[in-house]
Amino acid sequence: MSRRTKLLLKENNELEKQIRCKENQAVLTDITVYIRSANINPYHQERARRDIWEMIAAGEKRGETAKDIIGEDYRLFCDSVIAELPHLSRKEYALSLLRDVLLSVDVLLAIWLVFRGLEQVLQGDRGFRFTVTAGNIVSAVLCIAGAFLLFHLISQNTFRIGGTSEKRTIFGLFLLLFLLMLFCMGANAFIQYPLFQLHGLVAVGGIVVLFALYKILDVKLD
Repeated sequence: MSRRTKLLLKENNELEKQIRCKENQAVLTDITVYIRSANINPYHQERARRDIWEMIAAGEKRGETAKDIIGEDYRLFCDSVIAELPHLSRKEYALSLLRDVLLSVDVLLAIWLVFRGLEQVLQGDRGFRFTVTAGNIVSAVLCIAGAFLLFHLISQNTFRIGGTSEKRTIFGLFLLLFLLMLFCMGANAFIQYPLFQLHGLVAVGGIVVLFALYKILDVKLD
């Protein structure tokens, strides 16, 4: 994320606190979640947030709610706003997806390294070499794919969650999360085929390199 986007993000977060009406606050939150899944870069996402905030803030001063200002179909309104903004090209979309995958892999690798390191310490092993199993790889792929799917479902159904089908939607999301965790734990527990060994220092170096690549892409795409 570039400096201009970070600054705009911070300003938007502060401005949203100025909205007094609870209903308007909830609508702004749902709109933000929905916009996060749009095929536009982070800077344009924040610009859209700012424009919508200005509309709602101005209406609130007149005693109007978000529904009065933008209508009852919030999703249709968001889609119309997003349609006016420049979309990511196929190359930009692929790079943005790669950026997000790099960060996800980096986080999972760091968590894996910490837990395996603690396990070795408790066992009195100071070799700092870890065996990577097929189950570790399968679990990581399932976690990343599941996290992306869960984010997409939540962002696309953010307006529905607050509606009449709230219980069914929330239940479905929790069920998906439960199944994801179950499959990941099962893969780690039952697929123990060793693939290769990895020294702890190499893993730490990999974490640093992955994070550096993530930061480069994050700035380049904004």
